[in-house]
Amino acid sequence: MEPTLENAPPDLPQDNARLLQIGLLALLMLACAYPLSINIVDPDLWGHVKYGQDWIADGHLHRTATHAYTAEGYPWVNHENLAELTFAWGFDHLGVYPMLVLKCLWGLAILATMAWLARRQGVHPITAWVLLLVVAYNLQAFFPMRPQLLSFGWFTAIMVCCHLAFERMADEGRVHLKWLLAVPVLMACWVNSHGGFALGLAVTGVLLCGRMIELFARRGWASWRDQLGIAMVGLACLASTLVNPYGPGLLEWMANSLGNPRPEITEWAPLRPEHPMFVTFVTLNLIAVASLWRTTVRRDWTQIAILAITCWQAWAHLRHIAFFSLMCGLWLPVHFQSALASLRSKKTGDATGETPVETGGAAAHAPHAAPAWMKWAAAAGIACGVTAQSWALSEQFTDFPVWRSHFPVDAIQYMVDHRMRGKLVVNFNWAQYAIAALSPEVKVGFDGRFRTCYPQSVIDMHFDFLLGGHKGLRYRAPDSGPIDGQKVLSYMDPDMVLIDSRYGDCVAVMHEQAEADDPAWTLLYSNQMCELYGRTERYADPASPDFIAVDERQIGQKLFEARFQWPALPDRSLAEELDAQDALSAPSPRLPVSSPLQTVN
Repeated sequence: MEPTLENAPPDLPQDNARLLQIGLLALLMLACAYPLSINIVDPDLWGHVKYGQDWIADGHLHRTATHAYTAEGYPWVNHENLAELTFAWGFDHLGVYPMLVLKCLWGLAILATMAWLARRQGVHPITAWVLLLVVAYNLQAFFPMRPQLLSFGWFTAIMVCCHLAFERMADEGRVHLKWLLAVPVLMACWVNSHGGFALGLAVTGVLLCGRMIELFARRGWASWRDQLGIAMVGLACLASTLVNPYGPGLLEWMANSLGNPRPEITEWAPLRPEHPMFVTFVTLNLIAVASLWRTTVRRDWTQIAILAITCWQAWAHLRHIAFFSLMCGLWLPVHFQSALASLRSKKTGDATGETPVETGGAAAHAPHAAPAWMKWAAAAGIACGVTAQSWALSEQFTDFPVWRSHFPVDAIQYMVDHRMRGKLVVNFNWAQYAIAALSPEVKVGFDGRFRTCYPQSVIDMHFDFLLGGHKGLRYRAPDSGPIDGQKVLSYMDPDMVLIDSRYGDCVAVMHEQAEADDPAWTLLYSNQMCELYGRTERYADPASPDFIAVDERQIGQKLFEARFQWPALPDRSLAEELDAQDALSAPSPRLPVSSPLQTVN
């Protein structure tokens, strides 16, 4: 007998509702993927790939600064080696666009791990992914292709191991120490991937100490075996930080570096209302407070203390927003669902507000009798949303733009075409692009590696030129002397200067230099974004072999809004052709007259 409306199987509506839930889950997951697919080129990416390629090509780790004329022989403590090797291998063997896809999948894997953890605690998948959508948008600004992506993965893995080790402790007093054995190994990987391991080590230490206190409060001295095991894991985590190419030197460098402020770097600035992340971060803060306030699930005060400290640090330093967001994704879903259930119970008149987590979550999404047209409309809306999100993601995965209005693509091409070589002063956020595009013929004075391979005196010299006093928002070494914006132009005799026209202090310095009665620098190329100067005695003297004639100087070029695909390296065909012509026109070596048939070995 064919089913009709009167004799339809009782599970048919549930099946339809389940399909709608699956579609809604797919829509939420794709919505989470979009912010994680951000395809903005990070200024340091060229350097990360280049340093990894150098290691692979040379077969050894460089322990002193490379590609820099101001720090030759200066120790280079590179705490991102594993990330840079990964990037170098990935871009060389997989290509640009597969790397963009893998970056997004890496972020989705982190969120999926959070959703899996939430499901173990009885959280409904839709509820978990709604919260994770807010988390994803708070991670968006930190998800360009950078080594910190590995930090996010290692942190998530360590927190999951800790959760699995202690998830039965509150109810049964049991600790599964086997899950903690992986934590020191993960920490050793993190130490070689990104400097964020310092925060991860602190969070892990506080979490383990909190669990030891809870365990002692519950079982007293009878818990000594578990206490000893937890303490040994903590000590192993500390020891794992020594598993790096620099040994204790890395920790010493970290202590010195983190002990000094970095007011010139945006990521270390406090979050302000005008910042694009302000609204999303405030939203996550409100959700966290409301969830922990209204929850009927047992609160974990160790987690709350860590959340509070990290939130404070996130308001003080933008870069910590990412870790606060990860903690919310790991620890808040069960409280978020409970708070929603509590609000629902209050609205429907339930005086107790006590709703089991699993029941509360499922009730929120239980199927209700609804007209057929409404179900079809919901299905059509979900299908349209999935299609639109998929299209938007495909656009993100096939475009990795280097905008001419953000990077000096044209000025770099001019330098290559005119075979400009030597020492280059360039603002630090363009320097690693210059390294990738111009090395080995050109070395820079300073780049985004910052304190890992530059002495503080060189850093101060660069920012004196770039920012001047910066309205008092500067950190300078006591022995750097007074602010001197011209010192960088004489230190070790640089040959070229490439500046961003949006930095008024360095523009003023160079204009003063170029307009003097006996100018030391000559403007060779400029557009509305950048200016390129060459030392006058080398590039403006007709007697110099590097002379660039006046009619070859390109001043005031019109910069059209356009983009190139990463890595947007210059075309070297003209320079190679000129080099070949020079080689052919060079006089041949003359053989000794006494032996005209002599072979020179």
